[in-house]
Amino acid sequence: MDINRVFRHIDPEAIARDTLAFVEVASETGSEGPGSAFLAGLLEREGFDVEMADVEPERPNVYARIAGSGGGPTLAFNGHTDTIPIGNSASPARDGDWIVGRGTEDMKGGLVAMVHAASALRKANVTLAGDLWLTGVIGHEAPEGKKEGPKHFIQQLRSGKIPASAIIIVEGPCAIWAASLGSAIFTIEVRDDRGPIHTIKIPYETNPAYWVGRLLTEFQVREEQFKNQPAHPLCGRQLYNVGAVHGGDYMNRLPAFFKITGTRRWTPGVSLSQIHAEFQEICNRYASQSGLRWSYFLEGEREPFETPPGHPIMQALIASAREVSGQTPEIIGMGLTGDANFYHNDARVHTAYYGPAHQTAHSDHERVSISQLAHCARVYALAAIHYCGKPGAVS
Repeated sequence: MDINRVFRHIDPEAIARDTLAFVEVASETGSEGPGSAFLAGLLEREGFDVEMADVEPERPNVYARIAGSGGGPTLAFNGHTDTIPIGNSASPARDGDWIVGRGTEDMKGGLVAMVHAASALRKANVTLAGDLWLTGVIGHEAPEGKKEGPKHFIQQLRSGKIPASAIIIVEGPCAIWAASLGSAIFTIEVRDDRGPIHTIKIPYETNPAYWVGRLLTEFQVREEQFKNQPAHPLCGRQLYNVGAVHGGDYMNRLPAFFKITGTRRWTPGVSLSQIHAEFQEICNRYASQSGLRWSYFLEGEREPFETPPGHPIMQALIASAREVSGQTPEIIGMGLTGDANFYHNDARVHTAYYGPAHQTAHSDHERVSISQLAHCARVYALAAIHYCGKPGAVS
């Protein structure tokens, strides 16, 4: 087929107008309704049937199915309609090749490019063999978001209502992001049953502060060990870090309670159950050595994900990006975790990211390039053709 017939229907100026209009609609996490309504309206304007599924009152996910002729695999494009708080970020505006404002890069621009890609296929009278789904979810951005939208989407995937065998998330660097570390927020609590007595009455080596210092030193030792271990070729090495240590209330009272909170990140091939065992061993060992009570809990757990380069969705993205740019795209991994970690592990659907950029997300000077959005729209349209297939070309 003449792919230029599809590309002629991808208009950078139209993408710019729609992205700016989308960014002008506030949709902070917890109040995504207007953003989801905008996405639904954009899909309907382009001729697609839309379902708005209330995950919570006035917080709908957006689902649109483009039926294929049959015989091909089903692909879902996915993104989130919520943003972090607008705060002091730059006001929505156009500045040359840039659309500026909260949500431009993360990730309303990618959602607009997704819609324009599907619209270009429709306007060029391209029928796919497999179904194509365009999806937008709420509740992505932590800590306000609890992944309510991705969890609802996972229910649709697992039930077969949306029978996608692959997902492209329309954000991230202009590269194929195919792997992420797993991550969890850990909290270790240390209790001393002697209570907050005067420190003159206790040897320092029995002070919880002493043992917390030992623990923090152990984290440093583990970090050095991680540095000396082979790193994952895409997303790097395992990590320990500490963000908060709380304990004590007065300079000469025993700090009878400590809480240490941080992050633990691990590579594909290491499982969450191993991380639990690691923290349990730490607590058991320090409890035995110190005579204090040690416990831990994990929050925000996400298993790592990795989509192999030979998977059809990867091959579709590689071929599409090469055809659009003339260059083989880079395949990368990230220490960051995202919704792909959930889709891959909880729904068992291979997932990859491809977006316009990941330079200004969450900054007060967030912006996205119009030319990069047009590039992504072309890649998305081609990827749908390569993955879902053309009638008669897929058995």
